[in-house]
Amino acid sequence: MRIIRSIFFIILFIFLSFSLIKNFSEYQKNMQFYKNYKETAEAEKKRNIQLKTQKLQKTSPREVEKTIRNKLGLLQPSEVAVIIPPPSPSPTPAITPPIPVYKQWWNVFFRVD
Repeated sequence: MRIIRSIFFIILFIFLSFSLIKNFSEYQKNMQFYKNYKETAEAEKKRNIQLKTQKLQKTSPREVEKTIRNKLGLLQPSEVAVIIPPPSPSPTPAITPPIPVYKQWWNVFFRVD
């Protein structure tokens, strides 16, 4: 009777241990999911604020006027337009090829210019 009782408790202990391990692993997985979800939610809140700010900037009368004036090149009556042409590329000087060393020595010894 004592052996049956001890076997029963061992089986019960093993069952409870496996259950505890399983629950603990699920708890860790759920906590990781919660952290990821929370981080994603915070990132989306920041993005939402950013987009709302951009929307307000794009719809402000001053920004709309600035965009229209820049794209169409319009001026107000009291303004003067100064148009500066793009700079033309300056020609690069022609690079003379270097004289080989043996010709330099020849010129030094025989004074050929």
